[in-house]
Amino acid sequence: MPFIGKSPTAGFASIVKDDLTPNGSTTAFTLSKQVANANDIAVFLGNVRQEPTDAYTVSGTTLTMSEAPASGLNFYVLHIAGTLESSVIPADNTISTAKIQSNAVTTAKIADNNVTSAKLPSTLDLSSKTLTIPNVSVKPMFLHATLTSLQTLTNDTLTKVALNNQAHANGMTWDTSNNRHTFTATTAGTYHVSFSIAAFSSTNTLSEIVTQIRKNNSNINYNLHLASGSGGGTVPGALRHFSGSGEIVHTFASGDYIDFWAQIQVNSGNADVHENQYGTWLIMNRIND
Repeated sequence: MPFIGKSPTAGFASIVKDDLTPNGSTTAFTLSKQVANANDIAVFLGNVRQEPTDAYTVSGTTLTMSEAPASGLNFYVLHIAGTLESSVIPADNTISTAKIQSNAVTTAKIADNNVTSAKLPSTLDLSSKTLTIPNVSVKPMFLHATLTSLQTLTNDTLTKVALNNQAHANGMTWDTSNNRHTFTATTAGTYHVSFSIAAFSSTNTLSEIVTQIRKNNSNINYNLHLASGSGGGTVPGALRHFSGSGEIVHTFASGDYIDFWAQIQVNSGNADVHENQYGTWLIMNRIND
Protein backbone atom coordinates (compact mmCIF):
# COMPACT_ATOMS: atom_id res chain seq x y z
CA MET A 1 0.00 0.00 0.00
CA PRO A 2 1.49 3.40 -0.96
CA PHE A 3 2.17 6.00 1.72
CA ILE A 4 3.63 9.45 2.13
CA GLY A 5 6.72 9.99 4.27
CA LYS A 6 9.66 7.92 5.40
CA SER A 7 9.31 4.19 5.07
CA PRO A 8 9.09 2.48 8.49
CA THR A 9 12.00 0.08 9.00
CA ALA A 10 10.58 -2.13 11.71
CA GLY A 11 6.83 -1.71 11.55
CA PHE A 12 4.72 0.08 14.10
CA ALA A 13 5.35 -0.51 17.79
CA SER A 14 2.55 -1.56 20.11
CA ILE A 15 1.29 0.90 22.68
CA VAL A 16 2.25 -0.05 26.24
CA LYS A 17 -0.46 0.49 28.85
CA ASP A 18 0.16 0.90 32.59
CA ASP A 19 -2.83 0.37 34.91
CA LEU A 20 -2.39 2.31 38.13
CA THR A 21 -4.31 2.12 41.40
CA PRO A 22 -5.08 5.43 43.14
CA ASN A 23 -5.79 5.60 46.88
CA GLY A 24 -6.78 9.21 47.33
CA SER A 25 -3.44 10.30 48.88
CA THR A 26 -0.59 9.14 46.66
CA THR A 27 0.62 11.49 43.95
CA ALA A 28 3.72 9.60 42.69
CA PHE A 29 3.36 6.41 40.63
CA THR A 30 5.89 4.10 38.96
CA LEU A 31 5.70 3.51 35.22
CA SER A 32 6.91 0.43 33.37
CA LYS A 33 9.08 2.41 30.94
CA GLN A 34 11.41 5.40 30.97
CA VAL A 35 9.71 8.58 29.79
CA ALA A 36 11.58 11.57 28.32
CA ASN A 37 8.85 14.19 28.86
CA ALA A 38 5.19 14.54 29.79
CA ASN A 39 4.05 14.66 26.14
CA ASP A 40 5.32 11.11 25.50
CA ILE A 41 2.47 9.57 27.51
CA ALA A 42 -1.32 9.92 27.67
CA VAL A 43 -2.69 9.86 31.21
CA PHE A 44 -6.35 8.98 31.74
CA LEU A 45 -8.21 9.51 35.00
CA GLY A 46 -11.82 8.31 35.07
CA ASN A 47 -11.38 7.81 31.31
CA VAL A 48 -10.70 11.55 30.91
CA ARG A 49 -7.35 12.44 29.39
CA GLN A 50 -5.24 14.74 31.57
CA GLU A 51 -3.29 17.74 30.33
CA PRO A 52 0.51 17.20 30.28
CA THR A 53 2.66 19.33 32.61
CA ASP A 54 -0.45 20.86 34.24
CA ALA A 55 -2.09 17.72 35.56
CA TYR A 56 1.11 15.65 35.76
CA THR A 57 4.87 15.61 35.23
CA VAL A 58 7.30 12.75 34.58
CA SER A 59 10.92 11.99 35.46
CA GLY A 60 12.30 8.70 34.24
CA THR A 61 9.81 6.07 35.41
CA THR A 62 8.10 8.32 37.97
CA LEU A 63 4.73 9.87 37.17
CA THR A 64 3.75 12.69 39.54
CA MET A 65 0.16 13.94 39.59
CA SER A 66 -0.56 17.54 40.60
CA GLU A 67 -3.36 16.21 42.85
CA ALA A 68 -3.83 12.76 44.36
CA PRO A 69 -6.36 10.79 42.24
CA ALA A 70 -9.43 9.68 44.15
CA SER A 71 -9.63 6.06 45.23
CA GLY A 72 -11.52 3.77 42.86
CA LEU A 73 -11.12 5.90 39.73
CA ASN A 74 -10.10 4.18 36.52
CA PHE A 75 -6.45 5.32 36.18
CA TYR A 76 -4.14 4.28 33.35
CA VAL A 77 -1.26 5.52 31.20
CA LEU A 78 -0.57 4.92 27.49
CA HIS A 79 3.04 5.17 26.33
CA ILE A 80 2.35 6.81 23.00
CA ALA A 81 5.94 7.88 22.23
CA GLY A 82 6.80 4.25 21.47
CA THR A 83 4.60 4.34 18.36
CA LEU A 84 6.65 7.12 16.75
CA GLU A 85 10.10 7.13 15.21
CA SER A 86 11.87 9.16 17.86
CA SER A 87 14.73 8.94 20.30
CA VAL A 88 13.82 8.92 23.97
CA ILE A 89 16.42 10.78 26.03
CA PRO A 90 16.64 9.37 29.55
CA ALA A 91 16.14 11.84 32.35
CA ASP A 92 19.13 12.86 34.45
CA ASN A 93 20.28 10.31 37.05
CA THR A 94 17.97 7.59 35.72
CA ILE A 95 20.43 5.12 34.10
CA SER A 96 21.18 2.32 36.54
CA THR A 97 24.19 0.00 36.59
CA ALA A 98 22.05 -2.84 35.26
CA LYS A 99 21.27 -0.82 32.12
CA ILE A 100 24.94 -0.55 31.12
CA GLN A 101 26.32 -3.45 29.11
CA SER A 102 29.24 -5.29 30.73
CA ASN A 103 32.65 -4.01 29.55
CA ALA A 104 30.92 -1.16 27.69
CA VAL A 105 32.85 1.61 29.48
CA THR A 106 36.22 1.78 27.73
CA THR A 107 39.35 3.80 28.40
CA ALA A 108 38.38 6.18 25.60
CA LYS A 109 35.25 7.16 27.56
CA ILE A 110 37.17 8.04 30.75
CA ALA A 111 38.51 11.59 30.83
CA ASP A 112 42.26 11.95 31.42
CA ASN A 113 43.34 12.31 35.07
CA ASN A 114 39.87 11.40 36.35
CA VAL A 115 40.65 8.14 38.18
CA THR A 116 41.62 9.53 41.58
CA SER A 117 42.62 7.90 44.86
CA ALA A 118 38.98 8.21 45.97
CA LYS A 119 38.10 5.49 43.44
CA LEU A 120 40.80 3.09 44.68
CA PRO A 121 40.31 0.69 47.60
CA SER A 122 42.26 1.28 50.79
CA THR A 123 43.93 -2.11 50.24
CA LEU A 124 44.99 -2.86 46.68
CA ASP A 125 45.66 -6.55 45.98
CA LEU A 126 48.28 -6.89 43.21
CA SER A 127 49.18 -10.50 43.98
CA SER A 128 48.00 -11.71 40.56
CA LYS A 129 49.27 -8.67 38.66
CA THR A 130 52.60 -7.48 37.33
CA LEU A 131 53.58 -4.03 38.54
CA THR A 132 56.00 -2.17 36.26
CA ILE A 133 57.80 0.79 37.84
CA PRO A 134 59.75 3.34 35.76
CA ASN A 135 63.50 3.01 36.20
CA VAL A 136 64.29 6.71 36.58
CA SER A 137 61.58 8.73 38.28
CA VAL A 138 61.21 6.63 41.43
CA LYS A 139 64.85 5.98 42.29
CA PRO A 140 65.58 6.84 45.93
CA MET A 141 67.29 10.18 46.59
CA PHE A 142 70.71 10.08 48.22
CA LEU A 143 73.83 12.17 48.57
CA HIS A 144 77.43 11.34 49.53
CA ALA A 145 79.83 14.23 50.24
CA THR A 146 83.50 13.86 51.17
CA LEU A 147 86.60 15.84 52.15
CA THR A 148 89.42 15.52 49.63
CA SER A 149 92.33 16.99 51.58
CA LEU A 150 93.48 17.66 55.14
CA GLN A 151 91.57 20.54 56.76
CA THR A 152 93.17 22.43 59.63
CA LEU A 153 90.75 23.86 62.20
CA THR A 154 91.37 26.60 64.72
CA ASN A 155 92.04 24.70 67.94
CA ASP A 156 88.97 24.18 70.15
CA THR A 157 86.71 26.16 67.76
CA LEU A 158 83.52 24.87 66.14
CA THR A 159 84.12 25.08 62.39
CA LYS A 160 82.24 23.92 59.30
CA VAL A 161 83.89 20.86 57.74
CA ALA A 162 84.74 21.68 54.13
CA LEU A 163 83.13 18.66 52.46
CA ASN A 164 84.27 19.83 49.05
CA ASN A 165 83.41 16.84 46.89
CA GLN A 166 80.16 15.23 45.78
CA ALA A 167 81.13 11.60 45.50
CA HIS A 168 77.75 9.99 44.73
CA ALA A 169 74.24 11.39 44.35
CA ASN A 170 70.83 10.79 42.86
CA GLY A 171 68.37 13.67 42.52
CA MET A 172 70.38 15.87 44.92
CA THR A 173 73.34 18.26 44.67
CA TRP A 174 75.99 19.10 47.26
CA ASP A 175 77.07 22.75 47.02
CA THR A 176 80.87 22.50 47.13
CA SER A 177 81.25 26.30 47.35
CA ASN A 178 79.20 26.53 50.58
CA ASN A 179 79.76 22.91 51.66
CA ARG A 180 76.06 22.19 52.15
CA HIS A 181 72.87 20.94 50.50
CA THR A 182 69.81 23.18 50.19
CA PHE A 183 66.53 21.27 49.93
CA THR A 184 63.98 22.03 47.22
CA ALA A 185 60.35 21.02 46.74
CA THR A 186 61.73 17.95 44.95
CA THR A 187 64.29 16.90 47.58
CA ALA A 188 62.32 17.86 50.73
CA GLY A 189 61.40 14.95 52.99
CA THR A 190 62.61 12.74 55.83
CA TYR A 191 66.22 11.58 55.65
CA HIS A 192 68.54 9.20 57.42
CA VAL A 193 71.74 11.21 57.81
CA SER A 194 75.02 9.61 58.86
CA PHE A 195 78.53 11.01 59.13
CA SER A 196 82.07 10.03 59.99
CA ILE A 197 84.89 12.23 61.26
CA ALA A 198 88.60 11.42 61.12
CA ALA A 199 90.56 13.64 63.53
CA PHE A 200 94.34 13.96 63.47
CA SER A 201 96.98 15.45 65.78
CA SER A 202 100.57 15.64 64.60
CA THR A 203 101.69 15.88 68.26
CA ASN A 204 99.64 12.91 69.54
CA THR A 205 97.60 15.18 71.79
CA LEU A 206 93.97 14.77 70.72
CA SER A 207 91.87 15.77 73.70
CA GLU A 208 88.28 16.39 72.67
CA ILE A 209 86.22 16.08 69.50
CA VAL A 210 82.72 17.49 69.00
CA THR A 211 80.66 17.09 65.83
CA GLN A 212 77.37 18.63 64.79
CA ILE A 213 74.90 18.20 61.95
CA ARG A 214 73.19 21.55 61.46
CA LYS A 215 69.96 22.58 59.76
CA ASN A 216 69.72 26.27 58.87
CA ASN A 217 72.76 26.85 61.12
CA SER A 218 71.05 25.27 64.14
CA ASN A 219 72.34 22.08 65.72
CA ILE A 220 70.15 18.99 65.20
CA ASN A 221 72.74 16.35 66.12
CA TYR A 222 75.52 16.68 68.70
CA ASN A 223 78.26 14.16 69.44
CA LEU A 224 81.10 14.30 71.97
CA HIS A 225 83.64 11.72 70.86
CA LEU A 226 86.55 12.18 73.28
CA ALA A 227 86.92 14.09 76.53
CA SER A 228 89.74 14.97 78.86
CA GLY A 229 89.85 16.25 82.41
CA SER A 230 87.74 15.30 85.36
CA GLY A 231 84.50 16.67 83.92
CA GLY A 232 84.35 14.46 80.85
CA GLY A 233 86.50 11.47 81.71
CA THR A 234 90.08 10.68 80.87
CA VAL A 235 91.44 9.99 77.41
CA PRO A 236 92.91 6.47 77.30
CA GLY A 237 96.42 7.52 76.28
CA ALA A 238 97.78 10.17 73.94
CA LEU A 239 96.08 9.85 70.54
CA ARG A 240 97.24 10.82 67.06
CA HIS A 241 94.27 9.53 65.04
CA PHE A 242 90.62 9.13 65.94
CA SER A 243 87.52 8.19 63.94
CA GLY A 244 84.00 8.80 65.18
CA SER A 245 80.53 8.64 63.63
CA GLY A 246 76.91 9.52 64.28
CA GLU A 247 73.50 9.40 62.65
CA ILE A 248 70.06 10.99 62.81
CA VAL A 249 66.63 10.79 61.14
CA HIS A 250 65.25 14.25 60.41
CA THR A 251 62.69 15.97 58.18
CA PHE A 252 63.69 18.86 55.92
CA ALA A 253 61.35 21.29 54.15
CA SER A 254 61.98 23.17 50.92
CA GLY A 255 64.47 25.98 51.60
CA ASP A 256 66.19 24.22 54.54
CA TYR A 257 69.91 23.53 54.25
CA ILE A 258 72.21 21.07 55.97
CA ASP A 259 75.95 21.13 56.72
CA PHE A 260 78.49 19.40 59.00
CA TRP A 261 80.58 21.03 61.76
CA ALA A 262 83.43 19.87 64.00
CA GLN A 263 85.46 21.10 66.97
CA ILE A 264 88.82 19.49 67.74
CA GLN A 265 90.90 20.21 70.80
CA VAL A 266 94.61 19.37 70.94
CA ASN A 267 97.17 20.20 73.60
CA SER A 268 99.70 21.39 71.02
CA GLY A 269 100.11 21.59 67.27
CA ASN A 270 97.24 21.68 64.79
CA ALA A 271 93.69 20.40 65.11
CA ASP A 272 93.19 18.63 61.78
CA VAL A 273 90.39 16.78 59.99
CA HIS A 274 91.68 13.97 57.79
CA GLU A 275 90.33 13.50 54.28
CA ASN A 276 87.89 10.89 53.01
CA GLN A 277 90.43 8.07 52.73
CA TYR A 278 90.72 8.14 56.53
CA GLY A 279 86.97 8.40 57.10
CA THR A 280 85.50 11.92 56.82
CA TRP A 281 82.22 11.89 54.92
CA LEU A 282 78.49 12.66 55.07
CA ILE A 283 75.72 10.44 53.61
CA MET A 284 72.00 11.27 53.32
CA ASN A 285 69.27 8.85 52.18
CA ARG A 286 65.64 9.93 51.80
CA ILE A 287 63.33 7.47 53.54
CA ASN A 288 60.03 9.33 53.12
CA ASP A 289 58.82 12.28 51.06
